[in-house]
Amino acid sequence: MIRFAVAGFGFIGKLHADIILKHPKAELAAVVDSNLSKIDAVTKGNIDTGDIQKLPAKVARYQSFEKMLQDTSIDCVSICVPTFMHKKMSVQALEAGKHVICEKPMALSLEDCDQMIETAERTNRHLFIGQCLRFWPEYIALKQKVQKTGLPKSIIFRRVSPPPSWADADNWFFDPLRSGGCLFDLHVHDVDMINFLFGEPVAVFSTGNSGSSGINISVITQYIFSQNMACLAEASWQYPDFKMAYSAVFETGLLEYDCTQNPSIYFKATGESKAEVISIADGDGYIKEYDYFIDCLEKNKAPEIITAQSARQSIKITLMEQQSLHSGRVVQFR
Repeated sequence: MIRFAVAGFGFIGKLHADIILKHPKAELAAVVDSNLSKIDAVTKGNIDTGDIQKLPAKVARYQSFEKMLQDTSIDCVSICVPTFMHKKMSVQALEAGKHVICEKPMALSLEDCDQMIETAERTNRHLFIGQCLRFWPEYIALKQKVQKTGLPKSIIFRRVSPPPSWADADNWFFDPLRSGGCLFDLHVHDVDMINFLFGEPVAVFSTGNSGSSGINISVITQYIFSQNMACLAEASWQYPDFKMAYSAVFETGLLEYDCTQNPSIYFKATGESKAEVISIADGDGYIKEYDYFIDCLEKNKAPEIITAQSARQSIKITLMEQQSLHSGRVVQFR
């Protein structure tokens, strides 16, 4: 049984806590938030956070992260705090001998990523990064299609949402130095999937919109690969409803996913008039990543599906897109 603490109890922290509470091989030992009133508050975001209502009495509540780290019975800390705090708190937890699950994005700079990785290696602790799309059934179907038939001729990713208004009154999401904007908060999911599927591109070209504070609120990026493949991704905080979707054109046909549709995913073979609905396993990527992370912890094995180094590469690509946005030019990787 792996004993967890969840640090940060906003809507994503509640999602993590709900998964841990329901997992047969996990125990929620503690939650931490500098604002204890948030622990029993209802917090909603752009996704369902499960049906957690009230924490069991046995779950310890801490206002101090450092005090929680003194509990030697806690095996792993799930870092669900604002992005700019990821590096500091991950390093603290690793130094205290805890394994770490850090929510995406890993960090806002390669220097922070490197410090997290170095600390995990030096302390001989596992550092997992919650890039959940690598475990999402509909995106696993895309990965399997690429492995089976080769690269698509063209592929478009979309991830759009209303503005993130669910944080505290001091909404850190709209501070470029604390969140990185839509680029890092939302778009990084598809950046990581592109990295997972195809590796690092040769170059990127990004355009987008900025809010009044100068923060990025939308981005459309063209990824240039050495292979003959067109790849595009859009993310935005300017839509009325949340949607994640992709359209992938292969030599053999079209694989299309849209989370707002039912059925949500189908394949239409070239020359066929009728589409085939794709059967998808139950559960979402959040549940399945915890299944995987807990299995790694129980067997003391390093993760392979999502390594900290691979998550760092996704941050590198995102930073290149940020550079393209600011310069208005194509940014070369080599």
